[in-house]
Amino acid sequence: MGSRRSANQSREDASPRRRLWPPPEGAGLASAGLGLIFLAHLAYGALRIEASLIAVGAAALLLLACVATPSIRRDLLRVRSLAIPAALFGLVLLAGLLSLTPFGPAGVHPVWAYVGETPGSATIDRSATTLELIRLLGLGCIFLVGAATGASDGRAKTAVNLMIALAAIFGLWAFFNFATGVQYQTQRGRLEGTLMSPNTAGTFFAMMVIVTLGPLLRDLRGVRAGQALQAATGCWAALIILAGCLLATASRGAALGTAVGVLGLVVILLFAGRVTWSRVSLIMLAVVVAAMASLYFVGERLLERLTSFDQDASSRAELFAMHWRAFLAAPIGGYGLGTFDTIHRILLDTTNFGSMWTVRATHNAYIQWLEEAGLIGALPMFGAIGSVIIISLWRGLRRTRMTYLLFALVAANLAVLVHGFTDFALQTPSVALMWAYMLGLQFSMSQGSQR
Repeated sequence: MGSRRSANQSREDASPRRRLWPPPEGAGLASAGLGLIFLAHLAYGALRIEASLIAVGAAALLLLACVATPSIRRDLLRVRSLAIPAALFGLVLLAGLLSLTPFGPAGVHPVWAYVGETPGSATIDRSATTLELIRLLGLGCIFLVGAATGASDGRAKTAVNLMIALAAIFGLWAFFNFATGVQYQTQRGRLEGTLMSPNTAGTFFAMMVIVTLGPLLRDLRGVRAGQALQAATGCWAALIILAGCLLATASRGAALGTAVGVLGLVVILLFAGRVTWSRVSLIMLAVVVAAMASLYFVGERLLERLTSFDQDASSRAELFAMHWRAFLAAPIGGYGLGTFDTIHRILLDTTNFGSMWTVRATHNAYIQWLEEAGLIGALPMFGAIGSVIIISLWRGLRRTRMTYLLFALVAANLAVLVHGFTDFALQTPSVALMWAYMLGLQFSMSQGSQR
């Protein structure tokens, strides 16, 4: 009896070590990719030029490491349909390179003749466009790192779990700093972490709330209501932290993006036959109750901002109109990638200087891309992103495994796309890196594991 008890005790003592070691498949690659992204978040979103260039260089080195590893290189080369977004992204880069020369579609911009410099170029700011092209190359590199990670189901699962864990830790740290006032905040009463804007932080937490719903709903399959908390304790804890941080940002656009993303996830799961109407009713009821409770505890600032929507909408509409007119003045080739700040200063006059001089982004990703890149640069970029999402969803609907995680990643795109209509999160390098990584992850994950 004693020997049996000691054997059982030794097995119980050994089980935690078996779970923690050896690490799960792909832990090294997932840690490297996500570590780079979260370090960029901590570096104030890598908004400084030096930080963004370091992040881009690290992404390129990480991709080289993936290519140098035979097993990962084979997985990456087996990713199907990659040529479609790659070709469209290549057109974006080509349009950007042409804008550095006098051979853009509209020729040399008149500003160069005004300052007496020849030969001129299509872009009005060569240095800004060059920097933006380097950043785009970095986004392409981290996209391929995400694709390499998602090419194996084991690696993809590890990456999603690690992303949620890191996001929850980041959220706890950001909420502590917000509640104690230890860290400087650009806007009083709104959580922003180190992302330098509550709305940017809102986009981050909106994405992660939706991603966390994937493994949570997966773990709740076939579980009775009384056992729901025990079945997915970690996911529940992460969801509560992330949802609380989301509401503490008081970002109206992020809240709307989250709602659209959650609804999109439920619709996809219904269409794919992963959930039934009865379970959807329970899920939606739980979401509504959780949202109401969260609003009661930490959503006062968000409710206050909802009442001031008209005033903010008026200023945004004025900003959008200014830059939409600028786009219509140069619709084909635009003014050059990364040239928003130069364009905006040109547009300022005595009537709008007081209210607009501090603006550093259009607060609308679509107008800003059209204005900077013109139709020849913006449409391929929109097409590249759209093709990744559509192909991921189409292939995912034919998968039988990993679908909850995959569909959560696809639905998280909706939060980014919706909030992009009213804010500038995608102009924050670390958020752009994170979304590019997630796009690559879902794209290769949708075709299934290669091994």
